[in-house]
Amino acid sequence: MKKVIVKRALCIMIVMFFIGLILIISSTAIGNKMGHNAIQRNGGSMNTIRYERIIDNSTSNFRTVGLILSLVGGFGFLLSGYALYNEL
Repeated sequence: MKKVIVKRALCIMIVMFFIGLILIISSTAIGNKMGHNAIQRNGGSMNTIRYERIIDNSTSNFRTVGLILSLVGGFGFLLSGYALYNEL
């Protein structure tokens, strides 16, 4: 029973790690898309400083979330792998 739980935790941590990496890598594209959407919501024109702030903040937020997910997933992967190793 314990072995099944450890394997599930290992799979979840691997998925979480890769989702975090994908968010880190694609954070710039997501930020640019959010800036583009903000311009479209405002009728096609917007203050440049506000536009850049939207892009910078959203890029930073997605990068931070990706970093947290990849760190938690990575450490969880190591701990779950170690627990699985000890079960064998």
